[in-house]
Amino acid sequence: MINPYNILKLLSNFIFDKFSYNAPSPITCDEEQIARNLFNCLIKILESSSYLFESESTLDVDDESTYSDDEDSAPKTPTFKQLDVALDTDYQIIDDDFNLDQKFSLEYMKSAVDYFDEKDALTGKRKRSWTSVQHRFRRIPNPQCITRFRKYISTGGTKKHKIDDIDIYVYDQFENARYQLLAVHDIDLRRWGLQKARELDLNSFEASENWL
Repeated sequence: MINPYNILKLLSNFIFDKFSYNAPSPITCDEEQIARNLFNCLIKILESSSYLFESESTLDVDDESTYSDDEDSAPKTPTFKQLDVALDTDYQIIDDDFNLDQKFSLEYMKSAVDYFDEKDALTGKRKRSWTSVQHRFRRIPNPQCITRFRKYISTGGTKKHKIDDIDIYVYDQFENARYQLLAVHDIDLRRWGLQKARELDLNSFEASENWL
């Protein structure tokens, strides 16, 4: 019988041997997600009578100039079963809405969803597996993000995206007024901000002193 505590001890030894930096630090969301995925893999191994390891390596390029993370064509779809967003339970979303807002622009989300949803003209089914999508959009951690992206897109973006739109609108109004040599006061900025918030259905927005 396999003892999971022995595995944990050996894994700890491997880490200490491999990495010299072992000073304590606050646990990050990414570290928690990695630990959770390792735990899920270990559970599956312990509960299975046999198992097969597969590995896949990619070279990541952090390029913010395009909406996709790789301009090269994606690899051929693997022969194993394609993953479906609704059926994938091995991964959990790593962060809340706010953190996702920091990582992905609305345009990036739209590009990823369009790429994932593209259908084959002959079969009417999706042309690509999740593995192919992740090869192109490497910053997306798991298929559940695609579902979250769809929600954001259908509502015109996340709260942060809408606030960014408000800021841009108010700034444009301010520049236009200044070009016409018109006086602009705080009450004008608040009025423009609230007006744009109503257009975006962002009822929780308050043109407070902190926002100004």
